Amino acid sequence: MAGKHFEAVDKAAPKADRDKAADYRSAYLNFLRKGNANLTPEERSLLSEKRGTSNQVVGTDSLGGYLVPDLWQPEIERSMLDYSGIMQACRILRTATGSTLFWPTEDDTTTKAVKIGEASAFTVQDLTFGQKQLDAYKYGTIAKVSWELLQDNTYNIEQELRNAFAPRFGRVLNEQCTIGDGSGDPNGIVTAATLGKTTASATAFTYLEILDLKHSVDPAYRNSPNFGLMFHDNVLLAIKKLVDSQNRPLWMPSYVAGQPDLIDGTRYFINQDMDGTINTASKLILAGDFSKYIVRISQDMMFARRDELYSENGLVGFQAWMRFDGELINTAAVKYLVTA
Repeated sequence: MAGKHFEAVDKAAPKADRDKAADYRSAYLNFLRKGNANLTPEERSLLSEKRGTSNQVVGTDSLGGYLVPDLWQPEIERSMLDYSGIMQACRILRTATGSTLFWPTEDDTTTKAVKIGEASAFTVQDLTFGQKQLDAYKYGTIAKVSWELLQDNTYNIEQELRNAFAPRFGRVLNEQCTIGDGSGDPNGIVTAATLGKTTASATAFTYLEILDLKHSVDPAYRNSPNFGLMFHDNVLLAIKKLVDSQNRPLWMPSYVAGQPDLIDGTRYFINQDMDGTINTASKLILAGDFSKYIVRISQDMMFARRDELYSENGLVGFQAWMRFDGELINTAAVKYLVTA
């Protein structure tokens, strides 16, 4: 899936580039442990090359943050995957800045060629293009670490901060890119998807209704390698209890290592920010080509060390922020099942 692809570290890069990356990481760890005031001029100069600019923080003069080392971001995003069903399924687009990105859209699945008589005029069938907008909304968090821990060289500050921040950003990205309303925040995939099937009951769904949902998606998208289902873990439990007319379960566990479990032959993704209670008007299941949902990440995560903020308690604050947006570029590609 597109969401599982990360930029690998280029081990074949020139030695000078690899040495510079190692020097930056070393300077960065010193910055985390000791702060700006205790860096050497060489370390400060090296870090300033990746200092925050107006592209990361708008409307402030004291930016104070540095981009994480190159090796950090893939690890952060791998950790975020554990907390984000969206990141497991969607297409991730990385951009160098946070400026507004306009994405062209087009759906030609219902247009066909028409029969034309000899010497007759052709019927014009223009392609109709639309446009979706991807911005870069900023989300941040702060964690506190004691002076004593920072002075203890056995304390792995690098790993601890990654472990603290990755779940926080994974959760908020998943929430916003699932149910965000698209007004000043990402347009969540549930919000942007279109109706595929309404159940007969307000408190249950059936095997046949899931089949109706799948087949409400045009085969052009249903046959995509990125086609799948998405739902809350509570809905998965309900699906595991469903059987067809021959008393065969709809959910099929995998018996091959590395192969996913399937539902009616289709893979699925767990998303804990979708409806987990089966009641009136609950959008319970998504079906579609999830590569049509784009999560746009602007640059990498940024860190700032706040020495004075909690100093009276012998603590140092570590502030992290990142910028992202999400949009479904083709609403016909993903549909939802909703209860009556």
